[in-house]
Amino acid sequence: MQRALNFEHNPALSLPLRFLLCAPLFAALAAAVLLWQGADAFASRWTPAMLAATHLLTLGCVSLSIIGALLQLLPAVAGIALPQAWGRTVHAGLCGGTLLLAAGFLSGRPALFALALALLIPSLLVVLARCAVGLWRQHAAGASAMMAAIRVALAALAVTTVLGALLGSQFAWPGGAALRALPLIPLTDLHAIWGLLGWAGLMVIGVAYQVVPMFQVTETYPDWLTRGLTTWLFLLLVAVSIASRLEETPARHFTQAAMALGAAGYGAFAAVTIALLLHRKRPRSEPATQFWYASVGSLLAGCLVALLPWEAAEPALPLTLGVLLLAGFGLSVINGMLYQIVPFLLWYHLQTTLPGGCRSVPGVRKIIPEAWAQRQFGLHLAALALLLAACQRPELLARPAAGMMLASCLALAFNLGYALRLYRRLRGAIPDAAQAA
Repeated sequence: MQRALNFEHNPALSLPLRFLLCAPLFAALAAAVLLWQGADAFASRWTPAMLAATHLLTLGCVSLSIIGALLQLLPAVAGIALPQAWGRTVHAGLCGGTLLLAAGFLSGRPALFALALALLIPSLLVVLARCAVGLWRQHAAGASAMMAAIRVALAALAVTTVLGALLGSQFAWPGGAALRALPLIPLTDLHAIWGLLGWAGLMVIGVAYQVVPMFQVTETYPDWLTRGLTTWLFLLLVAVSIASRLEETPARHFTQAAMALGAAGYGAFAAVTIALLLHRKRPRSEPATQFWYASVGSLLAGCLVALLPWEAAEPALPLTLGVLLLAGFGLSVINGMLYQIVPFLLWYHLQTTLPGGCRSVPGVRKIIPEAWAQRQFGLHLAALALLLAACQRPELLARPAAGMMLASCLALAFNLGYALRLYRRLRGAIPDAAQAA
């Protein structure tokens, strides 16, 4: 069931926008790092450049976008009014901490990791605490599936944060005996699983329950999918985490079975989303729709790749899976949601403040010219294809792939900037319009 939007507790426009508009800039920084390092970055998933680019994308782009969307969706969908005073501080902490973390990976300086942790951990804990208090105190009828998904996604963020703090501490204080005893590679794998599939994956599923029917004009997601999918996926992540520390053969078989069930769950969400989009009530395909196709198509492909037998000496398969889940699934859906959420917010705030209301405001689909968004989708699709190919032939394609990704991210930033400039120009016309009236 989809809940109608209620803007009674709508936050100030600047609160979600400061998070949403920074997302493409961090993605562009990630692309710039890959362009700078070239083929060396693709040698394995452990290279400093790949680690820096990954965290610029996950923390700087994906997480900022998710938090920005939550700041708007929770008041509008669930009636949860979140305090606005902490938004600027959290935004500064996440942005500064992400930049310091990327610089730490590239330089190897422990002090940068320590500073990054000092900014990131408190900022993420504030997000968790503020959202958790609102979610557990209030229950919105009609939004139960979305709220359940957001709850487990926030729990996954808590696990990701704890694992990230442990891993970051190993780099910040490398001389600590207790920290040296921690298993670095298994913890890193769990950190990636909880971050990509838990925090980002479960949140995208929950948000999709609301925004796909609303913005894409589709039928609602079926009850058999929304009733418990995110809870079961969360429990499977818990099971995989526990079993991964056991060495016995039955434990390994259990882990493989849990991963297969998880892939089936995420694959079911992707397949249902594709089916809904194919039968949408608005037949003409829009750029945002195409980004959704690219996102869930990449998720389906990632589920298949995750089930393949992995060879420890072959770095291409883990990199391919990372590209599919992060650049394909995560970055594609962020692009599509930014093209819908940002114009809608600007349109809504304009039509509630300008004299004449809706009659004096351009339509939502005219806030950003569709042809511009279509061209940027072409750049994004080309970048995704080149990134996947670069996993196999980095010496030839690493820099072209990074360059195409950089062009796509900068085009997205330009398009969103155009929408913001249009908003400011129309807002500036309010006094004159009021006098004329």
